[in-house]
Amino acid sequence: MKNLRPPRPGRLRRAREAAATGTAVAVAFLAAVGGLSAWTTAGYAGSPANIEVREARVLLPVMPGRNTNAYFHIVNTGGASDRLRSVSSSAASAPELTTHRMNAANGAYRERSGAVGIPAYGEVKMSPYGVAVTVRADTAWRSGERVTFTLDFQRSGTVTVDAVLRPVRLGSAP
Repeated sequence: MKNLRPPRPGRLRRAREAAATGTAVAVAFLAAVGGLSAWTTAGYAGSPANIEVREARVLLPVMPGRNTNAYFHIVNTGGASDRLRSVSSSAASAPELTTHRMNAANGAYRERSGAVGIPAYGEVKMSPYGVAVTVRADTAWRSGERVTFTLDFQRSGTVTVDAVLRPVRLGSAP
């Protein structure tokens, strides 16, 4: 008969620690899988950007043929962010993304900007005090007419929208 000795205390302690570590890893794994499953079931995982342009307008310049601005209300109802890279139009000359700036003498001017980020489940409302699309107005434009623009997004591709020509209302934001 073999001589069976009781296990040494150090081995028992190491076995308990290994079992506790394994249990902690298994619980963390199950929690992560459960959380990801719930996230996916709720429809958030892999939800692409979903861009809508809810409003589009162009201000008629006070002096026909001068630069003016187009404003778009862009909404992303998808779970991934997107970026407006550029804007084009066959009816408006040289559209470019710009942003409002102030100089040291409190003079306002527009500066070319890069791409405009559209957050997931978020929106961007272009305005005279932020991002806009600066274009050269056509001298034949009249209030109420429409100008077609194509907005190019990094993930969503292109979105074509008609913007309504509106006169500038002095003393109020467009």
